[in-house]
Amino acid sequence: MRTKHHNILLVVLALTFTTAFIAPHPIKLTSSLIEYDTKTRSLQMECRVFIDDFENSVRKKFKGEIDVADLSKNDQKIIEAYFRRYVTLMVNDLNLTLHYISSEVMEKQNVLSLKFSAEVKPLKKGDVFCMENRLFFEEFEFLQTNMTTIRIPPLISESYFEAKEDDYTLPIQF
Repeated sequence: MRTKHHNILLVVLALTFTTAFIAPHPIKLTSSLIEYDTKTRSLQMECRVFIDDFENSVRKKFKGEIDVADLSKNDQKIIEAYFRRYVTLMVNDLNLTLHYISSEVMEKQNVLSLKFSAEVKPLKKGDVFCMENRLFFEEFEFLQTNMTTIRIPPLISESYFEAKEDDYTLPIQF
């Protein structure tokens, strides 16, 4: 009896292990941090995405490959264009331009961390900050969630935003 259960467990584990490498990951999520740097008067954005999702989306949208482990200048321009298409940051209805700063590949976790910067005038009480985060909704629809933490001292110590397919806009008035 024990051998039968043991064999069933081994088969289940083998199937689970095998499908883990064949099937795509079940979580459809991005995680971003936006911080205002009072010294440089810029917004800093770090966005973490799953490498495979990002590469597949870039391939479909821009008809080309990028090497996330060794980004060329052209790859960096493609990343900026990709983020301009799917992430909008505005202050008082003025679009901010995200500029690629750096990236880090976390291969074991299948995660790519991308860092951007955007110049902005000094933020003050009464200003309106708006973010639209539409990353991967075209690919994964309602399965996708984009989490963002926003820190804009002293106006916002920390605020959290969860973008979903039907609600991807965050307006904040300071």
